[in-house]
Amino acid sequence: MAVKLTSKEPLDEAKVMALAEEMMLNVARLCVDHGARCIGHIKAHVRTDAGTVKADTIGVAHGAFSSGSIERPVTDLYMAVNSIVQGIHQDEVKQATLDGIHQAALSWKLLMSKEKEHAYFDEFDFTASKEQYRLRLEEQLATADLDDPFGENKP
Repeated sequence: MAVKLTSKEPLDEAKVMALAEEMMLNVARLCVDHGARCIGHIKAHVRTDAGTVKADTIGVAHGAFSSGSIERPVTDLYMAVNSIVQGIHQDEVKQATLDGIHQAALSWKLLMSKEKEHAYFDEFDFTASKEQYRLRLEEQLATADLDDPFGENKP
């Protein structure tokens, strides 16, 4: 999922990291509640106009960790969250990811103004050879708009 979050009060680096970590744990907890057998990796990349933060978890019992830097407090956060989970349907993973983001946004009193779903691996299954897999990823990256990952500048 990719989202834009806005805060009325500027958030400093520690708060952005805490928010991102809370989201990671929310998503992991919801996936387990839906019956997930394994949390492969849940990670977030948070972009702001003052720096970036990355957060991740491999499960609730393992905690969440973040790194990066925000030079000054910010009000707008652009976040991409990727969830790799085994044992539940892809739709349940998507819903748990979205719900986990919403839970944290509510607890931090953030406005979520944009949502965009990304399912990068839907087009092929994992029985493809490593070479086929690499070529397909390269094709996706070649067509991606890395300067506008949230599609904000599209009409």
